[in-house]
Amino acid sequence: MKKTISIILLSILIFPEINFAQINTIYAKGGFRVNWDEVEKEVNDPNYDGLPSLYGSGCTESPSQSNASSTLSSQGVNHYYSKNTHDWDPRTAWVEGKSDYGIGEYFEVDLPYGGNNIIIFNGYQKSYSSWKNNSRVKKFKVYGDNKPICYLILNDKMGYQSFNLRDNDYEIFRFEIVEVYKGDKWKDVAISEIASMGCCFNSNTIIQSNTKDILISEIQKGNEISILDIETDNIKKSLIIKTAKQIHHTLLRIKTSKHIVELTPYHPLYIKGNGLLSLYELRKQNNYLDYQKMVNQIEVLVWNNEKQKSEYQKLISIEKINGVFETHTILEIDKGKTYIANGFVSSVY
Repeated sequence: MKKTISIILLSILIFPEINFAQINTIYAKGGFRVNWDEVEKEVNDPNYDGLPSLYGSGCTESPSQSNASSTLSSQGVNHYYSKNTHDWDPRTAWVEGKSDYGIGEYFEVDLPYGGNNIIIFNGYQKSYSSWKNNSRVKKFKVYGDNKPICYLILNDKMGYQSFNLRDNDYEIFRFEIVEVYKGDKWKDVAISEIASMGCCFNSNTIIQSNTKDILISEIQKGNEISILDIETDNIKKSLIIKTAKQIHHTLLRIKTSKHIVELTPYHPLYIKGNGLLSLYELRKQNNYLDYQKMVNQIEVLVWNNEKQKSEYQKLISIEKINGVFETHTILEIDKGKTYIANGFVSSVY
């Protein structure tokens, strides 16, 4: 027995990268075949009235920096740097630089919202043939600030896939290739893009209007909604120009004494003493381990219909809920920015 223990301890000293503790396996969801050139034509059409980016979402934030263990040499005008993973163009890609299938190679990024609500574009998505001919990632080992946190299984599909690293709040995330889907022609392994999905309300949220309140899931271009002039505290009207919807897997259910709403952790509210800020950002700024530290400690701006004025109310409950939620956000209105959702004052931005 002592000999066995000694061997284990010696192994840890000689091979410190060995981690005997098990880590979770996360499975990405989604993916679809897509022609990005056709999508770009549609988005750039002057008569286009859909979502404002190739991603099909107006709620994404890209990393601000990246790094990679290796990079394939440029070929003519095509280059394969790690910055291609956050250039807002799924037709470019980071491609690892090893001569085999790149097992052990990695890229690193600073995801804007930690490990929450991430989307990734697997493979070289310049075209369907490029995607098929090059290899794609089947399994990543994911690290947060050099600490192994999970394995991530990706689907062998174009388009974006989404996953959630279970609220792991680290500065830098590393995605290390463990297993691949082999390309038809080349061993080169590629990732085209990675980003975080941002701010939305659950589909059951009611948006205040001077005429008739509207479910956010039913809002269309041209609908009239109420906006709040923060300086005068007066309600005015504005018309919807653009909205967006997407699937999220983690929401916060927040309550004051009179209001309740379900929203993504990154959706901004007016917080007393902080201005327009999300609960996630506030939590991070204050180094809180969880959202419960903010209960009964912060006040958010709400609209009091009876008094016809805005006021700050304490958050008496913050509950994190997991599932598959259709969420919606207002991207653009013709006047002002500040609107009212389930009584909470929020803003387009």
